[in-house]
Amino acid sequence: MVKKRPNILFIHVDQLHYQTISAYGNPYLKTPALDRMVSDGMSFMEMYTTMPQCCPARASWYTGRMSTETGVPVNSCPLDPNLPDLGQWLRKHGGYDCVYAGKWHIPNRDLSKSFRQIFGSGMGEHNDASIARAAVGYLQNHSGDKPFFLNVGFMNPHDCCYTAGAGGGCGKFSFAKEIADKLPPLPENFLYNPNYAARTRGWKDLQWRYYIYSYYRLVEMADAEIGRLYNTLANSRFADNTLVIFTADHGDGLGFHGRVSKGYMEEQAWHVPAILIYPGRIAKGKRDTEHLASGVDIPATICDYAKVPMLPKMTIGRSLRPVLEGKSPAWRDFVIGESMLGVGQVGIRDKQFKTILYGNDTAKIYDLKNDPLEKHDLAGIEQGKAVMQRHMGYMRRYISSIEPAPVPAGNQLGIKYKNIYEKYNSWYKQILKEA
Repeated sequence: MVKKRPNILFIHVDQLHYQTISAYGNPYLKTPALDRMVSDGMSFMEMYTTMPQCCPARASWYTGRMSTETGVPVNSCPLDPNLPDLGQWLRKHGGYDCVYAGKWHIPNRDLSKSFRQIFGSGMGEHNDASIARAAVGYLQNHSGDKPFFLNVGFMNPHDCCYTAGAGGGCGKFSFAKEIADKLPPLPENFLYNPNYAARTRGWKDLQWRYYIYSYYRLVEMADAEIGRLYNTLANSRFADNTLVIFTADHGDGLGFHGRVSKGYMEEQAWHVPAILIYPGRIAKGKRDTEHLASGVDIPATICDYAKVPMLPKMTIGRSLRPVLEGKSPAWRDFVIGESMLGVGQVGIRDKQFKTILYGNDTAKIYDLKNDPLEKHDLAGIEQGKAVMQRHMGYMRRYISSIEPAPVPAGNQLGIKYKNIYEKYNSWYKQILKEA
């Protein structure tokens, strides 16, 4: 007989830079709710999304497959209809009440057929408070002994894409000069490049600093709603038997390298925060810097704690439970992320070095231990050549492990995105051919 299954509360936000939690030492914002969660659980300081864009990252969370396997290598591509998602899986195998509030954003997957939706989504400043209230109401009214899988998807700080105000925005930028003495400094590796994003073209230092300032305020908005939800759980009858998972789908450039937004493999977009809490079972206040983690480890961990089978063909994901419970499991030597935007990029990260491969046969290599801001490209020098050789071995292992999704056929979406599927398939085949 299966022992009582834990409740699971999965909280996720959109576009959160991995360093924007005040408990981690950022002095430019205050995040008391996330700080409390950091002190209550374990932070995985080396967590990486599968693809630094909304739909691909979220499809990986709910299917346990990498973005090239789900059929969602970029936004709007349709999820493979043959892949079950966590809502369907936990309901079928664990008898969970699977509930959803907030942002879903997985193309071609009807949320209502996987979860019981209690609130939708919209811009964070307008809707995140309502999402929190809906989730709070669920915790306050859930009765009986049936375990729940409550998913709460906040939008902020994603509003930075719309209302940060730099360059005019919604009229808020005119406020910048009034608070010039309060604006954060530019990152040490800031280097303006007009080719990165049309909407930042021509920005002066004041616009960039105001963007960063506004972004921090959006993070604080999300933190307030997270705090409302987390406090409700802590004061409920579910407090001692609920696994809490917090993470983000991807990061934001935040001015590092002169970039905003996501979709590339530098740390600001690819690296994400992750906190897991389970009273009495996960050590409090620990920050794990030893284990390279991936977004697909989240569904593996959920299945493990829920005492259900792993999702089908989880080629890369591994449960974090042994690490969370203080054991020393054999672990991966590297983590990989993909971005099929533009010419295509793949990030390969080991404990010290990172390689970014580009679809135009160029590469960048960084020593993250000694150069965390990625200012010194090692490609082309002897140290970089040795790293490249090792990382290409990792890449070939990765390609040999995954099962790329087939090109959708016979519908408009399939025709529209056929070139994207063919691009990554041909690129990966070429890498294997060159082995």
